[in-house]
Amino acid sequence: MSRISRVSRTSIFSLGVALLLILAAATIPWTHEQPRAATNLEVSIEQFGRYIEQWSEPEGYFDSDNFISNETSYLHVIDQLQKQVKPGGVYLGVGPDQNFSYIVHTKPMLAIITDIRRQNMLEHLWYKALFALASNRLEYLSLLTSREVPRANAASSLEQLLQAVGESRTSEELFRKNMAAVKSLLVDKYRLRLSAADLSKIEYVYHTFWHEGLDLRFSSIGRNNALNYPTLGEMLLETDRQGRQQSYLSSEELFQQLKKLESENRLIPIVGDFAGPRAFKTVGAFLKTNGQYVSTFYTSNVEFYLFSSSDWRYLFSSSNWARFVGNLRSLPLSNDAIFIRSYFGNGRPHPLNMRGHRSTSIVKPVGPFLADYDAGKIAEYWDIVKP
Repeated sequence: MSRISRVSRTSIFSLGVALLLILAAATIPWTHEQPRAATNLEVSIEQFGRYIEQWSEPEGYFDSDNFISNETSYLHVIDQLQKQVKPGGVYLGVGPDQNFSYIVHTKPMLAIITDIRRQNMLEHLWYKALFALASNRLEYLSLLTSREVPRANAASSLEQLLQAVGESRTSEELFRKNMAAVKSLLVDKYRLRLSAADLSKIEYVYHTFWHEGLDLRFSSIGRNNALNYPTLGEMLLETDRQGRQQSYLSSEELFQQLKKLESENRLIPIVGDFAGPRAFKTVGAFLKTNGQYVSTFYTSNVEFYLFSSSDWRYLFSSSNWARFVGNLRSLPLSNDAIFIRSYFGNGRPHPLNMRGHRSTSIVKPVGPFLADYDAGKIAEYWDIVKP
């Protein structure tokens, strides 16, 4: 057996790395840009707009505007997330602002929010503008509900900030001024390609937050069930299992963390179906090219709809379950990747449910889920949410 000197081994190793880098640069699937180092994924505003367009697919239907979440248990998993999720991964999520609280506690390199409704993507662009316009939590809450910034200490507790904003004056003139500032940022500064219909939807979202304020509630179209759900103010004041406030607005530090992520264009909202033909696969190709791995996937209760064979027109047929699993496999997953799921009972109480909450938020590993799927162990929805 021949001996190779330390220098020769180093040279061979360096040559091998160089060859791998050359091959990687030559096999980028859909972009001419060179891969970026996994420790420094930069996203320019031009790339941000292009990724939204390239990764998105045609929108579908869901029976709610989904302005805010109805998952009162959403913060019950924060302690688990802090212990199990390593910073620097990729966060995938669905829906509106509950994602923000998960993001600040998992500290991802990149966050991608995909939702079947285009309005959700537009709502997140509106949020992006608000983060840019606000310098602190007090200004953000005032902009969110289009109220005058009250004379309050920005370092006050969240309860005090919400009370001050809730009591502050508003007017249509102020709303129009704020809406114009949002539009100017998105169209003139960020140069996002938004249609007249898109801008109208953003104004519809903003008008609803202005009109309802902190009393805004989740509601399903045609069901008149809004009073069954908490208000925006109540959702922001929800706590973890230990009774600690953990939302992204619970401290100035967490707010500033999210504001920085938004300013660096590292929270990208797209239009995508969990069982669709394009969004997940395109995102997966991008992440693989850039050496990024999904560490956290917040699915809410979308899997319930994917698994269902109901005839409701906004539910998918059960055949889409296999397509969802195929899309999941197209993503580069870290070895310890986890799901965050929300369970609403569906005829069977969950042992982790806390009294007073209709939902139960659950953390589950992705790897065993895929193994169970391959082994034919998933016969009903309960099989993926049970303890």
